Amino acid sequence: MNAPFDETAAAIDLGMQRAEQHAAAKAEASKPLRIICPADLEYDAVPEREWIVLGWLPIGCTTANYGDGGVGKTLLAQQLMTACATETQWCGYAVLPCRSFGLFCEDDEAELHRRQDRICDHLGITMGSLTEMRWISGLGQDNTLATFTSDGRMQITPLFDAIAKAAKDFDARLIVLDTAADVFGGNENDRSQVRRFIGLLNHLAQEIKGSVLLNAHPSRSGLSSGDLDGGSTAWSNTVRSRWSLARPKADTDADQQDSAERILTRRKANYASTGEQIKLRWVNGAFAPVTAAGGLFGTIRRAEAEAVFLDLLRRCTAQGMNLSHSRQAGTFAPRLMAKRPDAQGYTTAELGQAMDRLFAAGRIRVEDYGRKGDARQRIVPEQEAST
Repeated sequence: MNAPFDETAAAIDLGMQRAEQHAAAKAEASKPLRIICPADLEYDAVPEREWIVLGWLPIGCTTANYGDGGVGKTLLAQQLMTACATETQWCGYAVLPCRSFGLFCEDDEAELHRRQDRICDHLGITMGSLTEMRWISGLGQDNTLATFTSDGRMQITPLFDAIAKAAKDFDARLIVLDTAADVFGGNENDRSQVRRFIGLLNHLAQEIKGSVLLNAHPSRSGLSSGDLDGGSTAWSNTVRSRWSLARPKADTDADQQDSAERILTRRKANYASTGEQIKLRWVNGAFAPVTAAGGLFGTIRRAEAEAVFLDLLRRCTAQGMNLSHSRQAGTFAPRLMAKRPDAQGYTTAELGQAMDRLFAAGRIRVEDYGRKGDARQRIVPEQEAST
């Protein structure tokens, strides 16, 4: 039998909690300002930026990963935790070997176990090798990490304190929170509340000298625009890094839903270039990179993309198609090339980057053509340009 609810005791507990939070906030506000004179840094070594995954997951801040329901955000995060724990690659990238800690709010322990078993099969490892990894299933529980009062003050929940302590005691440098809708107890469209919550997660990342990966569902407008962001711009503006995971666009909704392919896109990066993509394929319960990313393999793929661009340019020209370098033109070369069956799977973004590199190297140029008074421009290989 459940114990009777004691309203007086509950009111006292709430009052004590608020008093403690007020005292903590007052103590934080009373700390002296840490003022830096840049001249004093003249002889100090410049600290190198640290990453869990180079270019993708910076240390000391929160990265958000947006994706529609069922696209595989949780699987991708669990594979990342596994890679960090076992010093294996993630999506073709090397990772920082470290301990990881995850809060999964949408799956029970049995599902997490089944998913992990498939990941281990994919990597050729055993469950016994996962000693550097921990997770919690929060399915069916209140997983709120912070709430907000009517006057806008943030209140940290006991669950946040418990997870932060557990992660620190375990020496985890990667914390996965799945998903934002479960752990954020405020108004997702309130910029102030969103910024305070992300600030809380950033502080946690700095305390563990690691990263927080926050999985999130895009808003209706984010789905419509294709940007896959949240309801308030504060989410994207406050995180230092933002990804999106999506199925490639298809001719029909049915084709898109059935697709085993995924595209992981770096939508925002304060410390790296944006727009980079990793093409993935779902194979027997795990994601595998379609092509290896980064390092030597990345260099090879970029060279191959340039060769494909040049080949398609010649083929299109031979077929009487004049392609434009302008992204606003209906004949924008990378866009039309990517739709061709002989594009070898290269995306508009990859072919666009290849075109930019070819222009910079002087291997292609823009040429005027057309009748007098109706001059137009097209791309041609440099050695084939008209005189």
